[in-house]
Amino acid sequence: MKILYAVSILALLVGCNSPSPKLEASIDEVPNGTNVYLAQLGPQNIPVPLDTTQVNNNSFEFDLITSKNQDINLIQIEGVNGNIIFINDAETIKIDASNENLRNSKIEAGEHNKLLKDYIGVITKFAEEKNFIKNQHSEAMQNEDETAMLDARLDMDALAEESKKATLDFIQSHTNSIVGMMALSDVMNSKSVPLNKMKSLYDGFSDNVKDTPLGRMLGQNIAKIGATDIGAEAPKFSGPTPNGEELSLNEVMGKVTLIDFWASWCRPCRVENPNIVSIYNDYKDKGFSVIGVSLDKPNSKNSWLKAIKDDQLEWNHVSNLKYWQEPIAQKYGVKAIPAAFLIDENGIIVGKDLRGEALRDKVKEVLEN
Repeated sequence: MKILYAVSILALLVGCNSPSPKLEASIDEVPNGTNVYLAQLGPQNIPVPLDTTQVNNNSFEFDLITSKNQDINLIQIEGVNGNIIFINDAETIKIDASNENLRNSKIEAGEHNKLLKDYIGVITKFAEEKNFIKNQHSEAMQNEDETAMLDARLDMDALAEESKKATLDFIQSHTNSIVGMMALSDVMNSKSVPLNKMKSLYDGFSDNVKDTPLGRMLGQNIAKIGATDIGAEAPKFSGPTPNGEELSLNEVMGKVTLIDFWASWCRPCRVENPNIVSIYNDYKDKGFSVIGVSLDKPNSKNSWLKAIKDDQLEWNHVSNLKYWQEPIAQKYGVKAIPAAFLIDENGIIVGKDLRGEALRDKVKEVLEN
């Protein structure tokens, strides 16, 4: 018992005396006494001040807080442009700080900082390529070279897809690192990935990464995304048909389905109807379905039916004839018409308020995938 007790005391003493992580940095041509600020990236990406020190003999240092959560830290230096972003992931973090722009500083630390450097390298590469193509497009516009302009636009589209794929690959390969979560935050801000994909990517992260300020913030933001945003599952509904029968969305869904909110009294809706008719006729045999939800007024059933006939809307229709109190419209948050939601065969919203050629192109894209 005495031996065990002694070992326990020794372990406690060693634990108490174990050094906290330390940051050691050098910077040239910055006067002694210049303030250096350390902060942690907190909720809503707002920096939370941690400590302040001063430059002394071209160097400065901080004692860091021992953390298991891969905290994202920031350093700012009075009078120097930019900031240094690093992850508290090593016993000693060494920084060779640039006095021209802190973003050009060199960091020697653990694996997460190496990943951060890799990720910054990826996004910097694509940003440079994007600027190069934009310059090519501007030059083509000045020369009125339509072929070169088209080539530049195609190159820009291809680069956007390549950049998105590279970022998604990076996220899926680094679900145990806060850097992967940082990449997911960038994807969310770009709005280039539908909600269901965002949720799937987020769910793939380890619990300790989700339990960081950034991880918790992203989780909350994903949960708050609207019920009818692209990537969300379309709210289910049913309503009375012109014959008075109850018809549900599930009964009419095809490989791709347009939920079209309109009314006989809505002039812009009636102008758009021929375009929908054309697309419907071209793709109805390939899996394209339409269900019209009318916001016609009470006691105006005849106007609703006449508009369906006159505009040759040969698809399914429902309406409670309650004008702006139409319960299906309220479920979808519709406050102006025409309004439309395009959903895939799984009921996921893949497009909103698409009209003209944009609607045709999206229907074709979904049917071909």
